[in-house]
Formats: sequence, structure tokens, C-alpha cells
Amino acid sequence: MKIRQLLSAVLALFLLLPGCRPAPTDPEPAETEQDETAPPPVTGQTVFSRRRILVEGRDPVRDLTEAEMEKYPQATNLPTLYIDLGGKHLGTVQHGVYTPGTYTLVENGRGIVEEPLEMKGRGNGSWTFSQKAYSLKLEKAAPLLGMNPGRKWVLITTWSDKTLLRSYLTLHLASELIGMDCAVQTRYADVYVNGKYNGLYLLSQKIALGEGRVEADVLFECEAAYRHSDCSNCVVCPSGCHVMFREAAGEEDLTEEERDRVFREAKQLLVEADIAMTTGKGIGVYSRYIDVGSFVDWYIVNEFVKNYDSGFTTSCWCYIKDGKLEMGPCWDYDTCMGNQDIDTCLDPEGYHVYGSKYDPWYNALMEDPGFTEALHARWTQLVEDGVFEDFVRMIDEQADLISESEKLDHRKYGNALLYRELRGDRSNSDYRLEVAYLKKWVKRRIEWLDREWHTGDKP
Repeated sequence: MKIRQLLSAVLALFLLLPGCRPAPTDPEPAETEQDETAPPPVTGQTVFSRRRILVEGRDPVRDLTEAEMEKYPQATNLPTLYIDLGGKHLGTVQHGVYTPGTYTLVENGRGIVEEPLEMKGRGNGSWTFSQKAYSLKLEKAAPLLGMNPGRKWVLITTWSDKTLLRSYLTLHLASELIGMDCAVQTRYADVYVNGKYNGLYLLSQKIALGEGRVEADVLFECEAAYRHSDCSNCVVCPSGCHVMFREAAGEEDLTEEERDRVFREAKQLLVEADIAMTTGKGIGVYSRYIDVGSFVDWYIVNEFVKNYDSGFTTSCWCYIKDGKLEMGPCWDYDTCMGNQDIDTCLDPEGYHVYGSKYDPWYNALMEDPGFTEALHARWTQLVEDGVFEDFVRMIDEQADLISESEKLDHRKYGNALLYRELRGDRSNSDYRLEVAYLKKWVKRRIEWLDREWHTGDKP
């Protein structure tokens, strides 16, 4: 009883504290610029009122006329996205500031033609790449390339991954092979801006609340304090886990007072979940506050690919849905699967998410028998269902699928194959060698994790 009273007192005191003070920002490593002119339910917890965001509007996808197909040819076997900035050069597009234009998206004689959009730069380190990342905001929601309709989309650069595969493979693992709730949908596309080829991109859903996206009440991002300077929407949990409040459902319709109330209620649930996970009370307690299945699936994806950011450094998303905290969607994987010489990330053996200094949640959960039992059972099920065999096959299948676009992309960004800052002497300058390295790393990773997590007789 005294322990419970003490925890309640700590919780009450914490909720009265102001936002955290940001630590000094660690500098991001500079990337080399290149010439871009080359050719072509919870007991006792708050229950949030759900404001479902509906996506409305006509489907703009239609058969193209012969004139349209001639004006907007499909560059390879992959879809092609044309963006016209109305006379403005791509170099004038600013980071975080929208520039108006139109887009045309074509695939197999069908598409969306000359619809309005806005485009802005995005990313931190990726904004220094020759092939930059961009955010797109359509005037009307559209189901791009068969994905769930939406207005906000992202063009993910493939520049720092010589295989051009890692982000697609990981996001596909989460969405299709494992089937995580609210997983990001993504497709490859060749991208032209003002008629000039700008490389092979991943066209992806933007992480946001709404129907067909993250259908939840509140969205957060777990991120180390040094990564940002604005802490007005921070929650620093008792364990030290640093969480950023990103969005509330129907936020555009909320008054400032309503938004503050949602933030307070979400903060309370986060803190209670944090205490339940990290004080050794066991799965019977913390399962009242978190969706254990989502925590297991997110951990399998991120520990498997051994992504540095997944140690709660940045881009570790979570959300509140139906009164519980869930992990996801998965995001940001260009440097995973042995593509970054930092910490132990090059080594296909060993843990990374478990053991990260920024991640008290999984450090505690991995010491709990209830969580590890659920983890081992889920891993075993996925292995016996052939999920990771499918993943290995997908490496070759996707490399074959994008082969035409890979040649175009590396013709424009030839120096990308010579880039060595991520892996140093372990980098290859040949595309086929890079794919072989990736495949070998993945196989060794699966073997190591299977020794750690597989239960019962192995297939």
C-alpha cells in the first residue's frame, strides 16, 4: 500500500511540472553535395472522445488519352510522377515552406493528370543530400497508386542507401508481411520535376491521424532530447523516456483550451503507462495501459533491421487508441540492415533497441518474462509462417523490379555509389555487391535472432 501511495504521489507531482528543458543539440554529420545536372480499454484511465477524420472526394484516377501518354510517358516499368512548379526551379523549394505546383502520376495507361499540389523540403540529414526528400500536399485527397486516399504524402529519398531497397523492404515488412495496425503504405516511383529526372523515390503516406492513416486519438514521437530545441509539447516520463506530442484527432477543429485538455489527459496516460512498464509490476499491470501486441510487433521489426534511430533516438512513433498506448507506425529506414557504422549497427548479431540509453521502455520490457514470452511466441509464429523467408526472397524480387530505375537513378547520382561516410571501408561502389551485402547481412540477422527467440522445435 505504501508503494502505491508513493507512486501516486510521484505521479501527481510530475504532472504539475513544466515542460522539459532541451539538451544541446548534437550536430548532424554533414553530407557531400553533388551536381544535380546529370541526365536522366484501460481501467481507471481517460477514455478519449474519437473525432474521426473522413477522407472525401472523387477518385481522380482515369484512363489517359494518347496525347497525355505522349506528354507524360512512363519512364520505366515503375510508376512515374511528374511535378510542375510553374516556372520555379526545384532549387527554390525551401525546407518547411510550401511551393505551389501541379502533379501528374501515371502507371500502365492510367493516372491522375495535372492536379494541384504544394511541395516543400523535409528531413534533417537527408536535406543535405543531392536527391532531397519532400513533403507533398494535394489540393484534393487521392488514392495514389492504390494506397489509402489522403492529401499529405512524402517523397522519401533513396540517396543514402546504395541498394535503394532498405526503406521499402522494412515498411513492407511492417505493413504487408507482419500486418501492423496503421502501418505506412509506400510505392516506388520515378520522379520528374519540371520535366527533368530527379531520381527513384518512395512515394509514401505521411504519418498523420485520419481514416486510412493512423486511426487513433493522439499521436506521439519518442525522440532523444538533443534532437530538438522546442520542448513546448514534451512529455518526459518518470523513467526518462522523452516523448513529443505531435497531433490530436480533429486538431484543426479544437479550441486552444480543448487541445490543452487533450494534451493533459494524454500526458497522464503516458506517465501511467511508463510507470507500469518500468517498475517491474509485470504484464498483468502494464497490459492495462499498453497494447502488448503492437509493442511486440514494432520491436520485432526494429530490432530485426537494427536501425540506429529505433533506439528511441528519433522517428519512434506511438499513439493512443481506445484508451491504450500502441507502438507504430514504423518509419525511416535508409540506414538500417548494416548500412551505418554506429554503435553496434553493422553487426548482424546482438541487440540494439534493447540496451539503448534513450529507451527505458524496451529495456524494462525485455527483462519481464511476460513480455519475452509474448515476443518469442510471436517471432516463432512469424518464422513458421515463412515471413522471413519471404523477406529474403523480396530482396532479389525488388532488386529485379527496380533494375531499370536503378540504372537511371545511379546515372544521375553516380557519386552516391561512391559515398563512404556511412560504412567507410565496408562500402561497395557496385550495385550488385551492395545487394549481395544486404542479403548476407539479413540472413545472418535472422539466424541470430532465431537462436535467441525461437521456441519449440525449429523447422
